[in-house]
Amino acid sequence: MFLAAIEVIITLLLANQHQRIRSATVDKVATARAKIEGEFNSMLFLSAGLMAHVSAHPDIDKSEFNQIAREIIATGRNIRNIGLAKKNVITHIYPLAGNEAALGLNYANNEKQWPLVKKAIDLKGTVVAGPLNLAQGGNGFIVRTPIYTRTNIAGNFGVNKSSYWGLASIVIKTEGFFRSADFDELRQQTVFAIRGKDGLGKDGDIIMGDVELFSQEAIFSSVRLPHGTWQIAAMPLDGWKTNDALFLLLHSFALLTASLFGYLVARLSLSKQLNHELAFYDHLTNLPNRRLLDDRMLQVMAYSKRYHSAFGIFCLDLDDFKIVNDSLGHKVGDSLLIEASRRMLACVRATDTVARIGGDEFLILINDIHHDSDMQSVRQHLDANLVGWTSIDGKRLQISASIGSAIYPDDEQSIDALLNIADKRMYEAKKAKKAN
Repeated sequence: MFLAAIEVIITLLLANQHQRIRSATVDKVATARAKIEGEFNSMLFLSAGLMAHVSAHPDIDKSEFNQIAREIIATGRNIRNIGLAKKNVITHIYPLAGNEAALGLNYANNEKQWPLVKKAIDLKGTVVAGPLNLAQGGNGFIVRTPIYTRTNIAGNFGVNKSSYWGLASIVIKTEGFFRSADFDELRQQTVFAIRGKDGLGKDGDIIMGDVELFSQEAIFSSVRLPHGTWQIAAMPLDGWKTNDALFLLLHSFALLTASLFGYLVARLSLSKQLNHELAFYDHLTNLPNRRLLDDRMLQVMAYSKRYHSAFGIFCLDLDDFKIVNDSLGHKVGDSLLIEASRRMLACVRATDTVARIGGDEFLILINDIHHDSDMQSVRQHLDANLVGWTSIDGKRLQISASIGSAIYPDDEQSIDALLNIADKRMYEAKKAKKAN
């Protein structure tokens, strides 16, 4: 009986050790994912100013372009060159040295590059190509965004009619990009691989690492790109091995008390690891959580102050969610939250952020807006696409939300003050609904 109890303790401790190793790997992958998305978002924030300038000044000369591109490269990280292709023909490139051969290239006549260029045009949004070997040497990603001659930014929400001007392209150094995302550290701690070349996710070619890892018992995570995804797979350097010999020492009666104490410590450590796993993303909806949202809001605030631009926030609270959750059960409630999250993501651009900040509370961050109509356009999308009926487990349910918004710098000058205003307007909207 005593030996049976010892065996149970050993089995539990081995299982806990395996779970700790797995949780630590999940945490490393989640951190890598957040850093990759942060690198891309940072680069897109910097380049938005160039696209807005071209949209407002379609006859931009080389001197103007060089000045803006020079500042973007100096401020950003790992940007190799920046180009403009008016009517799909490369007309501007910085720096010019080493890139002269690219001038005059017509994307429509280039069989290798045209499919992804056309994809960006058709989607009216940013597309990431590569990584690929560059004609001027080295390896890089090419981030292409269509530009439209109108008062808004390029591809803004796809609502208003606009005239296609051409494309902006930014070439990012592959090696430097992953170094900035701390992949050297990840390489020292795990065996990992990334696939999804050209943003094709699990259907894309391998980007780095061994493709065989995706057929093993690895930890997987999807990296959200503008109009595409990558997929990361990772395992510990030594696989999922546990130190059996160490725990076999517990057969000694003298170590029984220490073993029980170690078990309690292991449980506490596991709890901390699992909490840390949720540091960046909500486990149910896979949306950014409050911690990651705060980081992105600081980035957007810094960008807006530097370039004198505006951004907006929406606070949303799902109506009558508690009634659904209490009467139909948590499973139906969870499915309703997931469906609402999916609909909200469909209402914004890839560079905007939808975050879950509470049980049925969400916040949407709309960066780099130029007119009140930009926020109105998002609100129209939410009213049209978020609100409506859905079927869950054979039950027909209606999704609706009370919404409040605020704009920097028109409403307030600090993040906390903006959040307070949007939150207050949301509750006023909810109160008005109940009154009616």
